[in-house]
Amino acid sequence: MEANNSRTDQGNAKYTAEQPYINPRKHSNKINNHPVAGGRLDLRARKPPRKLPRPQQQQQQPSKQNSTTQTKTNHNATQNDHHLTISLRQLCTDRQLIEESTGMRKRRRVLNDLEQMLVQWSHSLYPPHYTLPADTTTPTPPALLSFGSYRLGVHTPDADVDCLVLAPPHVTRDNFFSSWVDILKADGRVSELHPVASAYTPVIKFQMDGVKIDLIFARVGNSQWLRDHSFKKSGRRAGDDVGGDDDRGSVNDVVGDSTATINKGYDGEELQEIMDMELDDTVLVGLDETSVRSVNGVRVAQFLISTAGTSAERLQNFRLTLRAVKEWARVHGLYSNVLGFLGGVNWAILVCWVFKVGVSFCKKNC
Repeated sequence: MEANNSRTDQGNAKYTAEQPYINPRKHSNKINNHPVAGGRLDLRARKPPRKLPRPQQQQQQPSKQNSTTQTKTNHNATQNDHHLTISLRQLCTDRQLIEESTGMRKRRRVLNDLEQMLVQWSHSLYPPHYTLPADTTTPTPPALLSFGSYRLGVHTPDADVDCLVLAPPHVTRDNFFSSWVDILKADGRVSELHPVASAYTPVIKFQMDGVKIDLIFARVGNSQWLRDHSFKKSGRRAGDDVGGDDDRGSVNDVVGDSTATINKGYDGEELQEIMDMELDDTVLVGLDETSVRSVNGVRVAQFLISTAGTSAERLQNFRLTLRAVKEWARVHGLYSNVLGFLGGVNWAILVCWVFKVGVSFCKKNC
């Protein structure tokens, strides 16, 4: 056995020194396909495999001429988009889809008067011997927040204004549909008053100085948010009175995380209105189901503005696109929640989604 092992080792050494040893039984197919020299497989006669170029090496860099052509194409596309934007804006103006500045100022004045009326009404509901908390010197005021098409800035001249009343804990929904309705009836500026307390989302519909208003109600469990909101709002208005229109700044200097990406470029009134309508999600704590449904409209509008309006230019493009899409839906009879089609907020969400996805698409393909 030792002798045989020694001969085997010598044989392996021979093949190792001259040429690698290959077992014929194990590699019979390979042997038949390779040239044989002297009864043994000659691996040296096999040609090495041809190396294929890597995919990266096969790709050719774009020539300078192609780059110049692409730049000219993008420039022409930008000019074409600019002309289409101008024509679309003119179309919306001709169809009276954009309200003039006088109508916007009237709406803001009516909302300011309505908010003052709500503050006085809320203060009148305090008990006679009510003691204010130690950390405040004035009663907690309610907040008036807009939502819907007016909040998004895409309302038509004849559209109504959707508003939410965030009331302090001492004000109830029964007060809203009793004593507050009486106050509206006694006001000479109010007409076409229709309170609907039994609706899925209870609402009071009326007109004030010719402005249509849909008013809904929610009672806040935490009065601290209302006090902070009132303090910030009064402080911003005082700063605007001192600084004027030039002291605009950016929205992310004064508002929360949901609109922290909005940059400079807004006019003074619009910037102040966006900041005044900011709603914190902590308001949802302790709300009943009906109040949560009422607050959702403000939260949706706030999310759409913070997502699509990352700059003043993008917000204007979003508004123009949404106006055109809503008008297209009206013309084709597709704009109606009552009839089973999409409504205003549904079309707004779809357009906002296109704006959000379009930015990622352009970064990858443009």
